Amino acid sequence: MLLWYQLNGVKKEAWDEFGVKQPLALIGSVLLVIPNIWVAYGKWLITLKTIEIKTDQQTKIHAFFAGLVTGLLTPNMIGNFIGRFYYFDKEHRVNITAFTVLSNIGQFLASITFGAISVVWLGELLVWQDEERLMYLLLIIVVVSYLFYFYIDNFLRFFKRMKFGASFKKLLKKSPWFRTHILFLSFTRFVLFTLQFSLMLVAFGAEWSLELIAGIWQVYLLTMIAPSLILGKVGVKESIALFVLATLGVNEVAILFASLSIWLLNTVSPALLGLLICRNRTWKQA
Repeated sequence: MLLWYQLNGVKKEAWDEFGVKQPLALIGSVLLVIPNIWVAYGKWLITLKTIEIKTDQQTKIHAFFAGLVTGLLTPNMIGNFIGRFYYFDKEHRVNITAFTVLSNIGQFLASITFGAISVVWLGELLVWQDEERLMYLLLIIVVVSYLFYFYIDNFLRFFKRMKFGASFKKLLKKSPWFRTHILFLSFTRFVLFTLQFSLMLVAFGAEWSLELIAGIWQVYLLTMIAPSLILGKVGVKESIALFVLATLGVNEVAILFASLSIWLLNTVSPALLGLLICRNRTWKQA
């Protein structure tokens, strides 16, 4: 409904100017789905290794794609742990949930880090003019998020009596590089997201520039913190992209179609593939 409202609000001139201007850029954007999914799968393999779960390759792949299916139904794919843990025995499910959530926080850190860099770089958030208050707010969010990510062990002392807290902390201590490795892969994925989105915009006629990249970073920053319910924030991201990138003179129709195309490529297509892969798989009994 929100997307339909946005499309109806676009001027006729924007529709007349819209089209695929750079086919090679479009192809490049589509092909980037492969390394994007591969890096996400790499994060999943690191998670399994850290939790010390040994299983066959088929189960790893099926659990990963099942997570993409359940993640589709939650904002920013935060529900991906739901599809994953059902492939494993009950004794592993709590740790799978905890470490998957920690991995998701790593992706959140990538978004707010590049978003904050963009705000500092441009000197403003393109849709908010109160720069001084914004700078302080972003600084607080970034610092608190990093402290929580790297020092979550200290928070766990409040849950000493919970078996989960002890197990989680023990595994983190045995794998001190887990968070750094996950953060590196999260930053890598974000670079892929940026390149993919920029190529899609260029394919529809936008001019590539450093300012466009900074604008894309702000789109992901605002999308990450914007409230939403399901389907990877479809409609919400398009609205944010339209507000932000239109200030840079990008065609409104190009913005909407580029954002929607990225959602279909990165969220819907892998989830549909996951349904095909997992449909004949028997999950572990609860």
